[in-house]
Amino acid sequence: MSAAKANLADVERVAAAAAAGVAHIARVYTAEALRSGAIQQDAISRAFSLSFYAPRSGDLFLLPEPYYLFEATGTSHGTPYVYDNEVPVLFWGPGIKPGTYSGRIAVNDIAPTLAALLGCAQPSGSIERVLGEMLE
Repeated sequence: MSAAKANLADVERVAAAAAAGVAHIARVYTAEALRSGAIQQDAISRAFSLSFYAPRSGDLFLLPEPYYLFEATGTSHGTPYVYDNEVPVLFWGPGIKPGTYSGRIAVNDIAPTLAALLGCAQPSGSIERVLGEMLE
């Protein structure tokens, strides 16, 4: 890039355009677009924005079509599609009300809830809520 005096943002744009033409690619994000917020405003783009960390993230981010895997075998939990990021959570034992609770929770809700069940302080930096609806 330096020999060609190419600008990183321009290189990212060209690479993104090329990647967007590849079969089974639903979206392509560049680091510059994520950094500047120049992306469409929806849940999928928000997920990419939240996972972007400029000092360590790459320059190009590819989102496969739904149900498509880059891997030949196995699975992935790396897409923002609902089927790939919703996981049931089970609490069982003393202090838990029997029942099914269908509301959305964040992974960050688990630690403060366990702390409440154990009667100890919430972890430092805990930012989510205690799942009080299921506590006795």
